[in-house]
Amino acid sequence: WVNQGTQPVQPPVVNCWDNFQFNTTSCSWVNQGTQPVQPPAVNCWDNYQFNTTSCSWVNQGTQPVQPPVVNCWDNFQ
Repeated sequence: WVNQGTQPVQPPVVNCWDNFQFNTTSCSWVNQGTQPVQPPAVNCWDNYQFNTTSCSWVNQGTQPVQPPVVNCWDNFQ
């Protein structure tokens, strides 16, 4: 007997979270990886962008700078 079968070729990694594992039951490659969930926006300036190099969400937003106190009654919150 000569085995003429070959294991299917692993799919190419396209996303940083791809994690292909071979399933011997279905005889196919299954992607076990998932993209990390975007963090919730807590502040109005939050601006999350996905960084494919670090494979993580990065907050690109910044809190606006407080205006200068000009009047004695200025009370910025």
